[in-house]
Amino acid sequence: MTQFLVADIKPHLSVPKDDTDNDGIIQGFIAAAEAWVVVYLRRDLDTEFPNRWPEPVRHAVQMIVALWFHNREGVSEGGMTSEVPFGVKDMLAPFRDMGA
Repeated sequence: MTQFLVADIKPHLSVPKDDTDNDGIIQGFIAAAEAWVVVYLRRDLDTEFPNRWPEPVRHAVQMIVALWFHNREGVSEGGMTSEVPFGVKDMLAPFRDMGA
């Protein structure tokens, strides 16, 4: 289950709500970011938090979507090499299942 609607994340991306040109791309990034977070955390967040993921996790997803949306090229100017924005893994650390 997706935690974000495209219309809800557009302001975070500085995309006007009535601009629908990139809706498919944004939806794809949302799905990929949510999947990345679930795998990284090693938890079924939808089962643990069926109504709404915790705010730090939601914010991390927004940050990932924004990075991927604004840096869609394989290599960007400035040499961006991070798969996720600075601080995302720290933000997610308290929620990560480190297993036994």
